[in-house]
Amino acid sequence: MDQITPAVIELGDEEDERDRRFNAYRFAASENAKAIVKEAIELLLSCEAHFGLRTNKRRARDQETFDLTVDAILSDLMHHHLAGTSGDIYVTRSNRVLGAKSRYRPRAYSKMFPYILDLMAKPEMAYVEQLIAAPVEGAARATVIRSGSRLLDRLVEHEIGIDDLDEHPHGEIIVLKRIKDRKNHWDEGGLEEYGDTLDTERYRAELDEINQWIADADLRFDPEGLPWPRTQFSIRDRRLRRIFTQCRFDSGGRLFGGFWQSLRKHERRQGLSISGERAVELDYGQVGPRILYGMAGHKPPFEDLYDVWGYGLNRPGIKKVMSAMIFASDTLNRFPKGTRRLFSRSYKVGDVVEAIEAKHPLIRNCFHRGLGHDAQFIESQIMIEVLLTLKDQGIMALPIHDAVMVPASAVSNAKEIMLDTFQRHAHVEGTVAVEA
Repeated sequence: MDQITPAVIELGDEEDERDRRFNAYRFAASENAKAIVKEAIELLLSCEAHFGLRTNKRRARDQETFDLTVDAILSDLMHHHLAGTSGDIYVTRSNRVLGAKSRYRPRAYSKMFPYILDLMAKPEMAYVEQLIAAPVEGAARATVIRSGSRLLDRLVEHEIGIDDLDEHPHGEIIVLKRIKDRKNHWDEGGLEEYGDTLDTERYRAELDEINQWIADADLRFDPEGLPWPRTQFSIRDRRLRRIFTQCRFDSGGRLFGGFWQSLRKHERRQGLSISGERAVELDYGQVGPRILYGMAGHKPPFEDLYDVWGYGLNRPGIKKVMSAMIFASDTLNRFPKGTRRLFSRSYKVGDVVEAIEAKHPLIRNCFHRGLGHDAQFIESQIMIEVLLTLKDQGIMALPIHDAVMVPASAVSNAKEIMLDTFQRHAHVEGTVAVEA
C-alpha cells in the first residue's frame, strides 16, 4: 500500500537508506537561491505556452501551489547535492496518494506534482533528471530524481551554499507509523492517518514547547579543526518530530530532526556550543535491557548487561543482537543486519542467543515478544520529561534519541535529572555516561 511519506521522516525503522525521501518543505531562503527558482518558474511557464500545455491562466492559489512545488523540488535537489549525500531522492507519483487528504502531506506534494516534475525534466528545461520505476505488481512505484545539468550550472553561477536554503515548519510533528505487512515483500510501511485524542494533543503541546525553546536557543557551530569530509547542514534546522510506531501512540515515540542529529559524533562534540559553552553529550546506557527489566518487575542483577561470558571481545555485537531480540517477534534465526562482522565466522546466531538468555534468566521470557517498541515508548517519555525539566531549570539541551547535549557547566545537574527521571519511569536504576 502506497502512503504519503514525505522526507520529514528521516528513518526507516531507524535503518539507513541509500536513497532518501523527497523533503517537500525546503525552500530558497537567500536572494541568490530565489533567483534560481524565479528563473525556473518563468522558463516553465514559457515552456507550457510554447508546447500548448495550458490554454487558461491558473487561478491565483493554483499558481501559488505551482511556484511552491517548483521551489521545493529545486531546493531539495540543491540541498542534497551540496550536502554531498550518497544516493538519490525518491518521490511518489501515485495519483491515489497525492490526491488523498492527509495530515502529513505538504502543499507542494499535490496531484500536480508529477506534471510539474515531468515539465522540469524536459530536455529543454534540464532542471531535473528522473528515473521512473517500472510498474511491478504489488510494489509501490517510487521515482528517483537527481539534479539536472541546468540546475547544477545555476548552483555554480549563483555560488549557492547550504545556508541559502531553509525549511518551512513541518505541518505535523506527531507522526504515527503503521505496521508493515510482513507477508508483502514490497511493503515499506508508511504513515497512518489518525484522529486527535487527549494524548496526541498533549504530545503535540509538549513538543511545540520544546521546539520553540530550541528555536530560540543560542546554538553555534565552529568547524575549525574538524577533518574532511564534514557534514553539511543548516543551523536553522531545529524542528523536532515525534515518531510513534506499530500504529499505536504507546509505541516508539522517539524524537527525530534537528541539525545536531545529522552530525557525526566527533563533529557534535568538537564543533557544537550551547549558550556560549562547549556542548557535552550525556548518554543513557543499556536503555533497552534496563527498561525491559523494569517492565518485568526485576532489578538488573549486573552492572554491565552486555558482558556475556565467552563473548568478552564481542560486546558491540552482543549489544546489537540483544536489541534485535528485544524487538523481534520470533526467535532470531540469523544475525541481524550489520552484526555478522562483529563475531568470528565460527559463531552461530543460535549460540549467541542462548548465551544472552542464559545471562538474563529473569527476562528470558521477554525476548522475542516484540516488546522493543513498548520499551522505546518508555524511553521517549523519559526524554520528553528530561527536556521539559531541563527547560524549567534554565538548562538548554538538545536530544539525540537516548542522549542529550548540554552546556559543559550543566553536566552535573543534567545527569542528576536524567537518573531521577529514568528511575521514576522505568522503575529501575539507569546509567548515564558523560561523553566529552
